[in-house]
Amino acid sequence: MRRLRRLFCFVFALLMLVSVAPERGRAADTVIFTAANEKIYPLSDETMPFWSGGTIYVPQDVLVDNDFNIRYNRNRERNTVVLYQMRIGLIFDLSSGTAETQDSQIFPAPVFVRGDHVFFPLDVLCRFFGLEYSYTRVTYGYLLRIKNSSVSLSDPVFIDAAGSSMTQRYMQYERSKQPSPAEPDPSEQTPVEQEPAERTIYLAVESTAATPSEQVLFRFSAANAAILFTPESLSGADDLLRRLASGGGTAALRIDASGGAEETLRRIEDANYVIWTVSNTKTRLVLLSGADEETSRAVEDAGYCLLHFEQDYSGGYPSVSRMCSRIFSAADRNGGSCRVLLGADTAALGVLSSLLTELSEGNCTQLRLNETVA
Repeated sequence: MRRLRRLFCFVFALLMLVSVAPERGRAADTVIFTAANEKIYPLSDETMPFWSGGTIYVPQDVLVDNDFNIRYNRNRERNTVVLYQMRIGLIFDLSSGTAETQDSQIFPAPVFVRGDHVFFPLDVLCRFFGLEYSYTRVTYGYLLRIKNSSVSLSDPVFIDAAGSSMTQRYMQYERSKQPSPAEPDPSEQTPVEQEPAERTIYLAVESTAATPSEQVLFRFSAANAAILFTPESLSGADDLLRRLASGGGTAALRIDASGGAEETLRRIEDANYVIWTVSNTKTRLVLLSGADEETSRAVEDAGYCLLHFEQDYSGGYPSVSRMCSRIFSAADRNGGSCRVLLGADTAALGVLSSLLTELSEGNCTQLRLNETVA
């Protein structure tokens, strides 16, 4: 018995050494794309998975904001992280390199911490949360695809459907790694016009039918459009919903909440059921119309994320120049970002090209609306 106990302590000590080792375990020129079911994530050195000691590690970013229904909470004072899903929970002690289950079983589970990102051993997550993963060679590197029972597309079909998205993400990633130009000699500088402030814009349109919404998506680059569906506009949008689910954009709901909390939740659940039957995904992003405080609180308590927009053009457009001026001002007041609802897709098509051009000239970066920035 003592020999077994000494052996366990020895193995545990080795794992502790691995957990604090500084090596990344990933060659500098190896790119790993990450997908959760049909959702593919942007490329970033800060959140890119890596191998260490024969185990691949993934950040909390790919565990939340998808249909895994895994929640994440980090307690910096106690130096712990909690991952939980329904009745399953794991408490990771970052100091000791162990994890504890909900029934008080403790086992070695070293993690890596890089700033605000915590990287977890994927094999542990798969074992406890019923996940599986595949690791496939693709054009620009490898695709790590984490899946649960909600997965809709096979790996070959998904890789084919997400090919353009991976190309766009890779190009953006490569541009972000380009060194900044050398500073010119101050004595040789000539006065230049000052660059406008950097701004981040999140654009959304309301779907009236599949065809105009598809045309809106075509105008956007890097799949950065958010499409808001009413329960009625979901009809006939099967292909559009599947495209959004595979990384072509963000799907959200616009729900009439004037009937009270119970009716509103029923409408949300019914709409999500339609999305689920078509694309095996759901959305937690919801824009409520006519909601009182009680209804809004009930929707949030049910796990949905309420959308808010600094600029709402559902009622009509001024000139594109005035729209951009208002968007810039709203972004500057809001820490450099602005969420914009452009109204119906049919109306947005008339101004979208000019709007996107002026926003680009105003030093605006368009990103996809998600739960973090909703």
